[in-house]
Amino acid sequence: MPSNGKPVMFGTTQNAKYWLNPDCCGLFCAGITWFLHIWAAYTLVVRLLDPWMGPHAVPTVKISKKDAEADPLLVANAPTGRSPLFQFHVMAFLTIMCLALVSHAKAMMTNPGAVPEEARPVGTKFDDETALETDQLIGDSKKGDADIVQRGGGGGGGGGDDGDNVSPKPKRPTHRTCRRCGPNSFKPPRAHHCSICDRCVVKMDHHCPWVNNCVGLGNHKFFILFISYTFLSCVYSLCLVSYRFFTCFNVVRGPSCLNDGGDTLSILLLCVEGALFGLFTSCMMLDQWTVVTTNTTQIDRLKGVNDSDNGSTGEGVNETFGGDRGFTTDWLLPTKVVFPKSLHEDLYGYCVPCKTGDAETEMLTLV
Repeated sequence: MPSNGKPVMFGTTQNAKYWLNPDCCGLFCAGITWFLHIWAAYTLVVRLLDPWMGPHAVPTVKISKKDAEADPLLVANAPTGRSPLFQFHVMAFLTIMCLALVSHAKAMMTNPGAVPEEARPVGTKFDDETALETDQLIGDSKKGDADIVQRGGGGGGGGGDDGDNVSPKPKRPTHRTCRRCGPNSFKPPRAHHCSICDRCVVKMDHHCPWVNNCVGLGNHKFFILFISYTFLSCVYSLCLVSYRFFTCFNVVRGPSCLNDGGDTLSILLLCVEGALFGLFTSCMMLDQWTVVTTNTTQIDRLKGVNDSDNGSTGEGVNETFGGDRGFTTDWLLPTKVVFPKSLHEDLYGYCVPCKTGDAETEMLTLV
C-alpha cells in the first residue's frame, strides 16, 4: 500500500513509526487474549494456590485424617504456615504467562516482513517458475482480481503479414508486481498480499486475529512462542487443579479445601479455559511444526507448492528462529530474530538499496 508521506505513530503503512494494525476486530481479540491470560493467573494464585499453599493454609503440625474428622477444631486451631512450593508454583506460572504475553506483544507489534515501496528484485534461490505464477490476493473473493504477471517477449507481435520468419524478440526479465500495492511495486517470489494489513508480506503464513497481525518471516518466531507458552500455561494450570482436587480427598491441607463457592466456580472456569485453549494451541503447535519443518506456509499449501522444493528441515527452522548454526537459547525467548547479513537479501527476495545490476532490471506492470 503506497504511503501518503505523512508520518503516523501506529499503523501498517511504511511511514508508521510503530507497526500496529488498527483493525478493530483484531484489537478486540488481542485484548481478550491478554484478559484471559491475566485472569487465569489471578485465579490460579489467589483462588487456588493461596488457600492451598499460602501463608495461612498449611498446618505446621501433622494431623491425621481420622483425628481431623473426630475433632474439626484441631485443623481450625492448628498453627499454619506457607508451603515451600507456594513461591515456586507462583513464580513458574507467572514466568510462563509473561513469556506468552511478551511473545504476543512482539508478534502483534513486529513488522511481519512487509515489502517496502523502494524494494527492488534480487536474484535468490527462490526464483523459479512457481514464482511467476498468478498469486491470488488474500481475502479477495472476486474472480479475476489477482496479481497479474506479464511474461515479456512472448512473441505476440513478432511476424509480419508476408509470412516471413522473424526471429523472436529476446525475453525480458519478468518480475511480479502487486495490483493492490501499486503498479510499480515489486512483489518478491515468496510474498503474498494481505487485505487486512494491506501490505505484501514475505513468507506470509496467515493473518491471525488473536495477534492482530500477519504471521510472516519477521514475526513467525514470536507467534510460535506465544502459542507454545500459552499451551504450557494451560497444561500447568490443569495439572495443579487436578492434583489439588485429588489431595482434598486424602490429605488434610488446612481449613479451605475447595469449599468456598466463589473459589470453586472460578477454578471450574479456569479448567474450561485451560481445556479449550490448551486443545486449540496444541493443534496450532502441530500445524506450525509442519509449517516450520517443511518450510512451506499455509498459502503455499493452498497453491499446491511441493514441500520438497523449499529446503531441509533445519533450513526452515533457522529461517523461523534466526541464525544459521542450529539451536541457541534465544530460540526460547521472545528476542529479536537476527539473520546473517549475507542471507538477508536471499531470504526476503529484495534489496534496499541494491548493490548489483538487478536494481535496474525492468519491472513489468499489470495488464
